[in-house]
Amino acid sequence: MRTYETTILVAPGPARTDYEGTVAQVRQAYEGEGAEWIELDKWEERKLAYPIAGQTSALYLIGYFKADSDVVGKIERRARLSDIIMRQLIVVRDGKAYDAIRDQRSKAAERAARNDRERDSENEQEE
Repeated sequence: MRTYETTILVAPGPARTDYEGTVAQVRQAYEGEGAEWIELDKWEERKLAYPIAGQTSALYLIGYFKADSDVVGKIERRARLSDIIMRQLIVVRDGKAYDAIRDQRSKAAERAARNDRERDSENEQEE
């Protein structure tokens, strides 16, 4: 099995009304072909550079999964047939690259939390 990174553009309407159901459908599209999710996170909703299927914005999801190499083509086909998934990009990531990305995110979260605490303490001192 190999480790893959995927960026998925999801139709914004269904994602706004039923986010959990939308994510469950995305997960099922991958798991139904034999993929095992490591992580799937909401990135953000963004305006698209050009309309896709009449949509001008999309919810971006970013995830990591493990699968055999022959499964990726099946996942891409299933995504093309999906009403929820507008576009996706799947790239191979070795396990070490995923670990480095996870460590980088953790450090960024720690920095953000530290900056928030410092900002809060400065605001308290001003009052």
